[in-house]
Amino acid sequence: MDNSTNAYALRIDGPLLRRQRQWLLELSNTVAKDDQDVLEGIVALLDEISDQAHDRYGIDCLLDSAS
Repeated sequence: MDNSTNAYALRIDGPLLRRQRQWLLELSNTVAKDDQDVLEGIVALLDEISDQAHDRYGIDCLLDSAS
């Protein structure tokens, strides 16, 4: 067994994750530059989780219902 990568499973509420990500983006516009960099890292993590949720399970977390 190859242990070079780990697997995980999450229960993802797509619309909630989308709202949380949007809130973080809005928050990043109101904080100091150093804090913006930290928030951008968290947004990037949410983007990666969303990409995997879509690619592996067909869950649309970042797409608006109008999209």
